[in-house]
Amino acid sequence: PVHGIKLWTAWIHSTPPLGSVNQSETAVPVDGASNANVKRKKLKGKRAVVRWLKYFRWKKKKDYERMTSEEKILYKLTKARRKEERLITALKKIEPSESSEATHDPEILTPEEHFFFLKMGIKCKNYVPVGRRGIYQGVILNMHLHWKKHQTLQVIVKTFPPDEVKEIATELARLSGGIVLDIHQGNTIIMYRGKNYVQPPTEIMSPRVTLPRKKALDKSKYKDALRGVRRQIPRLEQELDLLRVQEADEARIADTENESLSSGPLEGSSKLKQLLDDAKETYNDDSDTDDEMISDSEDLSDIFETDSGTEMDEEKDERPLYLDQFEKFPVQDDGEPEDFEEYLKKASGDSKGGDSPTFDEVDRMFIRAASLLRKNRRHN
Repeated sequence: PVHGIKLWTAWIHSTPPLGSVNQSETAVPVDGASNANVKRKKLKGKRAVVRWLKYFRWKKKKDYERMTSEEKILYKLTKARRKEERLITALKKIEPSESSEATHDPEILTPEEHFFFLKMGIKCKNYVPVGRRGIYQGVILNMHLHWKKHQTLQVIVKTFPPDEVKEIATELARLSGGIVLDIHQGNTIIMYRGKNYVQPPTEIMSPRVTLPRKKALDKSKYKDALRGVRRQIPRLEQELDLLRVQEADEARIADTENESLSSGPLEGSSKLKQLLDDAKETYNDDSDTDDEMISDSEDLSDIFETDSGTEMDEEKDERPLYLDQFEKFPVQDDGEPEDFEEYLKKASGDSKGGDSPTFDEVDRMFIRAASLLRKNRRHN
């Protein structure tokens, strides 16, 4: 306490990482026994439990993806059989503890009475529905309440196949003490209460040998699941047989192919050698003809080649192109000055009778090049 106020420390628990969850699942042998029971660490918190379940489902999914096609079918088949056993045990547990054997002595009706009561039952409008729960305490009680004022009754069953409708009719007659006249249109049971009918007490109108409402719903769920599993098991067994037959056929075909290849290797090798020899001979012939053609073409080229042509080509290659332009200028050796620039100034001054012209840098470059070319020509 600080100044009369208590400070409480709050502990924040975080969920363990995925690695710690895996470590908690490791088996701890008791007394060094190898086949001892697995002792798993208790998970704390809802988040840890959810995380462990997610990891478990992910692991199962990855294991299933690694399986082959045959292993997948076997896994599904074993899972379906385990589910069937589990549902059968659940149905045995949910059945009522007391025996459902009841004394029932149906009255004998003449054909005329049977026809009369059947016609009356078809025309009557009072009915009792039987849903997915099947027969339970409320169905028998409603039947007796209808029989209080009516002799016949319709029991409408729409959620069961025809074979089970017959079983339901016999069960209703045994539990209620009535008489089944007919099954109309496959799903309507027409029942007669009997000539000497007296309304029984409440214990008999809602017998304890039947299930209550909630347990009857659970029983119907178990039955539906069992029906679906029993429909799936033969299909999986058929798929497994087909897969094994296909694998056997493939193995037999592979064996026959290997036998055929091993029986005739000599014939195939001799044929292969003959084909290779023929290919080599044709290749050698083609190479010889090609060599002959190349030699002939070389001889022809030697015949048509001349020395004059080669010399002219060499001169053309060595001779610069700009000399063609300067050959047009007349060559005057008599009295020609060495400096071509002075010669041009003098010639222009004599022709115009005035001062000599001035040259810029570009003109001087061209004049210098022209004078060098003329000097080279004179020396040659």
